[in-house]
Amino acid sequence: MSTDRNLEWWQKLLVALKLWQPPHRTKHHEVRDMERPMPPPVTGAYGNTVVSKDRPRLVPQRDDQRNDELDDQPADQR
Repeated sequence: MSTDRNLEWWQKLLVALKLWQPPHRTKHHEVRDMERPMPPPVTGAYGNTVVSKDRPRLVPQRDDQRNDELDDQPADQR
């Protein structure tokens, strides 16, 4: 029996008699059960449109220039 556990005397007795084991919970179990954060929005990869002009793609795509031209035109002329 390891001495790093903080068990009461009766818990140590049950462990020594092999009648009971304390639950095995590590940091992995705590992190696994935490609420997951929301994923970021998809921006411009694999056929999705570019979401913002202040963060353009690192590798320009064929439709980016056309989309920029369309954004400059009024909606009724598209």
